[in-house]
Amino acid sequence: MSANKEVRMLMLQEGLTITKLVGLITEKFGKKYTADGLAKKLRNNTLKFTEAELIAETLDYDICFVKRK
Repeated sequence: MSANKEVRMLMLQEGLTITKLVGLITEKFGKKYTADGLAKKLRNNTLKFTEAELIAETLDYDICFVKRK
């Protein structure tokens, strides 16, 4: 599954809109993100791993790699 889909699933689980998510990121880290910018990255599948990490940190999640069986 792509990072974009994972982020969208997290947003659904947390009951967040893109606007609320970018507000939380700005509040927590002082990094200016726009809802349009994030929506475009999710739509175009161009979200960077560092941005996914930032979102995970904002929502108090860990990114974990697990060896396939």
